[in-house]
Amino acid sequence: MERCIRECGAETFLDVYDLKTGDEWKRALFREIGRADEMVVLVTPFSEDRAWLWTEIGAAMMDDKPVRPILFGLSMRDLHRRRNAGPLSDMQVRDLNQFDTYLVELKGRIAGDR
Repeated sequence: MERCIRECGAETFLDVYDLKTGDEWKRALFREIGRADEMVVLVTPFSEDRAWLWTEIGAAMMDDKPVRPILFGLSMRDLHRRRNAGPLSDMQVRDLNQFDTYLVELKGRIAGDR
């Protein structure tokens, strides 16, 4: 996903690539959210129960950054059933199979077609 986003012309931040040994990851994460134009978040059965996923989404929303949720291995119905839909309930959410649609939209935003 990160490579595809970069190939569209966007800058990316991904902790496993961009954090160095000893970096304060919380500080770096919030700094990068502040610098970002938008946040793409991959929601999986593993990540949905992780408090940091929802903290990152909340931080982006508080900073008025668009959040672009991509689901893999679950649906919005699953999230609602588990009472984990939270802020995603009001968003257009895409499945990973629709990631190409997100990339087309991103290319348009980068080109200024917002």
